[in-house]
Amino acid sequence: MISAWAARTFKALEYRHYRVLWIGTSLAFLAFMMSSVVQAVVAFELTGRNGAVGFVSLGMGLATILVSPFGGVTADRLPKRRLLFIGQSIIGLNFAAVGLLIVFDLITIPLLALSTLVMGAVFSFIGPARQAWIGELLPAHDLPNGIALQQVGMTLTRVIGPFVAAGLISVSFIGTGGTYLFMAGLFVFVVLTLSMLPPSQAVARGGRSFRDDMALGVRHIRARPRLMLAVVTFIGVIMAGFSYFVVLPGFLENELGRSSKDMALLMAAGAASGFVVSVGVAGAAGSRHAWSLMAAGGVVLGLSLVLLASAPNFGVALLAMLAIGAGTGAFQVLNNAIVMREAEPAYHGRVMSLTMLAWGVNGLVAYPFGALADWIGERETLGVMAAGVLVIVAGAWFASLPLRGAAAEGALPRPLGGD
Repeated sequence: MISAWAARTFKALEYRHYRVLWIGTSLAFLAFMMSSVVQAVVAFELTGRNGAVGFVSLGMGLATILVSPFGGVTADRLPKRRLLFIGQSIIGLNFAAVGLLIVFDLITIPLLALSTLVMGAVFSFIGPARQAWIGELLPAHDLPNGIALQQVGMTLTRVIGPFVAAGLISVSFIGTGGTYLFMAGLFVFVVLTLSMLPPSQAVARGGRSFRDDMALGVRHIRARPRLMLAVVTFIGVIMAGFSYFVVLPGFLENELGRSSKDMALLMAAGAASGFVVSVGVAGAAGSRHAWSLMAAGGVVLGLSLVLLASAPNFGVALLAMLAIGAGTGAFQVLNNAIVMREAEPAYHGRVMSLTMLAWGVNGLVAYPFGALADWIGERETLGVMAAGVLVIVAGAWFASLPLRGAAAEGALPRPLGGD
């Protein structure tokens, strides 16, 4: 029984090229997850304000909102390996530059925000390219599992990343500057993995303009109601509930009397449970239960934010983060698998670029959430986030009811119009 579960859960890793891409992607995510901790620590220590943590994230949000639609079209037009090589090299250099600015005591909040702006712009290209490339490396029947395993790898780095970041920051001769330089070093290995992969193919555009290709991607989503609902739900839940990290430093210091650096422990706890749940649901990514399990993950996230908001001490906050990790893990894994499964392969880059708008919106609302926490308090702000998540998930659930009669769960819906 265990061997059958393992074979089903890790099926996509049997393909060598996918396995190499998975390793490189996981290393990139490791650096990214480390950056979410170290940049929050740097911003809060420079100013002592939640708003500064949110302002730094604003750069990535703006870039993602403005650039990601172009990144999706580019991913569907150009060879994916070339895009990844250029983009990941830029991110590595970006981390190195920030590390040197910190080492020489030249870092400022605007410069830190500029670095996230660069990172957001680059991720808007390489994120869709990476997802679309999976569609080339795996057969259609193993694609949902491949997408789910990529999310499992990302969740695993959420476990390791905060611990590695916290450990490096705590070493006096490394600190935050050395941590950024370490992240830059990780991208050297990320780029090297690309040399082990076969060249990817560009997709013929058939004489269409950039704008026409973008419009076709939007029409493709609108013509598939279940796909559109999954995309809209993802954007809504990410926007409402995934900015809790912005208020964690202030929540720890102002409400629980702990150091802001303990944020790494909370995020690692959430990531650990998220990893376990992600592995558990990976095998169900292509099943008829995927939508129901995704909705359940969203509900768990909302209720867990309520628990975190009312936590009287660090121990309860840790338990709340374990539940938050479980909810976010299930929701992300299954939503991404549903989206990729219900979109045609030729549109994967454009479809995933629109889901990346969720992270752009998340970056934009991070600053208002941080400012709101400075105004009404961290607990109250977490309560607002929880309410938003629960309302969005409930709305998505009721909106999905009419679609179930038209198509069984897990099956492609009938398009409403041509592409």
